Amino acid sequence: MSWNGPVNNIGECRYEIPKSFSSSEMKQLGLNMQVPGLIFTDSNMLDAIKRDDSLFQVVNVATLPGIVGHSIAMPDIHHGYGFAIGAVAAFDASNGVISPGGVGYDINCGVRLMRSNLTIKDIHSRLEKLVDTMFNNIPSGVGSTSRITLSRDEMDMLLAGGARWVVTKGYGWESDLETIEEHGCLEGADPDLVSKEAKKRGSNQVVTLGAGNHFL
Repeated sequence: MSWNGPVNNIGECRYEIPKSFSSSEMKQLGLNMQVPGLIFTDSNMLDAIKRDDSLFQVVNVATLPGIVGHSIAMPDIHHGYGFAIGAVAAFDASNGVISPGGVGYDINCGVRLMRSNLTIKDIHSRLEKLVDTMFNNIPSGVGSTSRITLSRDEMDMLLAGGARWVVTKGYGWESDLETIEEHGCLEGADPDLVSKEAKKRGSNQVVTLGAGNHFL
C-alpha cells in the first residue's frame, strides 16, 4: 500500500507527518496520533519510502500510549513487523509501553560507524576494487561461515567477556571498548544459560556479516 497522506518538509532532510493526520482505519478504531511523525530523508528517498507501508507504521507507532516527542523514521526505513525497520520511539517510563517490534527481534542489531583518514579523492578511482576486496574478505549472506571456529570453551569466554575478550585476541583495540555500551560486556552474562544447540550454531558465525538487513 503506497502512502498518499500528508508529509511536510520542515527542514533539510526532515519531513513531518502532522499529528492531526487520521486514516479511516484509525477513525474506526478510535485512535489518534499522540505525537507527529518525523522522517529523516531527502526528497528522492522519500519517494521510495512512500511505496510501502512504512509510513503507515510510523503513524501506528505514534498512536501508542505514552509515546513522547515524535514517532521517528531513519533514512533506511522500510516495512517491518508493527514497527517499521529503521523506526525509533521513546516512551514515558510510567505510562508507556514496551514493544518487541520496537526493541527488535534480532537482539543487538544496530549501526556501527568506523572512521578512516581516507577522503573520497583517495578512493574514488579504486571503489570497485575496494568493494570486491571487502566482499572477498568478509563472510556474508545466508549460510556464511567464519574463518574462525571457536571451541566450546572459547565460545563461553566470548559470551562472558564480550568485546573485551575479542580485543584480547587481537581483533580490536582497547580504545574501541570506550565507545561501546557497557564497554562491550554486560555484567552478569552467564554462558551456562545459553543452550548447547545455540552455541553450536553460533560457533562458526562469529565475525560474519550474516544475512538479511545487514550491510557494510
